Amino acid sequence: MNPSTNRTIRIILVDDSPIVRLGLRSALEDHTDIQIVGEAGTAAAGLDLLHRHNPDVVMLDLHLPDKSGLLACRDYLKARPGTSVLILTSSNSERNVHEAISAGAKGYLLKENDGPTLAAALRTVAQGDSVLDPSMASQVLNLVRHGGTQTALMKLNALSPQERRVVALLAGGMTNKEIGEQLGLTEKTVKNYLATIFTKLNITRRTQAAALYVEAGRVE
Repeated sequence: MNPSTNRTIRIILVDDSPIVRLGLRSALEDHTDIQIVGEAGTAAAGLDLLHRHNPDVVMLDLHLPDKSGLLACRDYLKARPGTSVLILTSSNSERNVHEAISAGAKGYLLKENDGPTLAAALRTVAQGDSVLDPSMASQVLNLVRHGGTQTALMKLNALSPQERRVVALLAGGMTNKEIGEQLGLTEKTVKNYLATIFTKLNITRRTQAAALYVEAGRVE
C-alpha cells in the first residue's frame, strides 16, 4: 500500500473485453489501497455503476460497443464531476490523447503497462492530478509546439464526413438554406447538424466554426 494514501481508492472498470477486465483485476490485486467496486462492458452500464457506486476513478477504454470512450468520459464527468477518468487503451494516437484531455480525462495510459504503473497512475488521478503514458511524451510536445492549428485540425477530425461538409459550406459563407440545397437536406436538418457540430467543437457561433475550418486548412 502506498504510504501517502490513507484511504481506499474505489475504481470502476469500463472495457468491453472480459479478458482485459480480468487482467486488470489480476494486475491490481496486490495493491490493497485500490478496490475495484464494479466493471462494465458498455458505456451505458458504466454510467449505471457510476451512479450506484460513486467511485474515485473510472478506468475507461476508448472503444466501447455502444459509444466512444471519449463521449462516455464527458457523460461520466457531467454525471459525477468529482470522479476522475483514466483512459486505458491500446491506442497511442496523438489525436486521441488530445481529445481525451479535451473531454476532461485526468490520465491517458496504454494497456501494456504493468500493475505497479497502473496503480501509481490510479493514485495520481484519484488525487486530482494528471498522468500521461511515458511513451506519449513526444505527442504532447508536438501539440504544444503546433498549438492552435493542430488543435483545430484534431477538432474537425472528430466530426463525421457529413458534418465536415456542413462546416466547409458554412465557412464558404453559405446560409443554412443554401447548405441544405447543396447537400440535399432540409433547413431544419442543417440546423440539427450545426447544433451537434457546435457541441462537438465546444463553440457557440458560426464564425468560430468557420475560423476553425480555416485554421485546420492551413495544416492540411
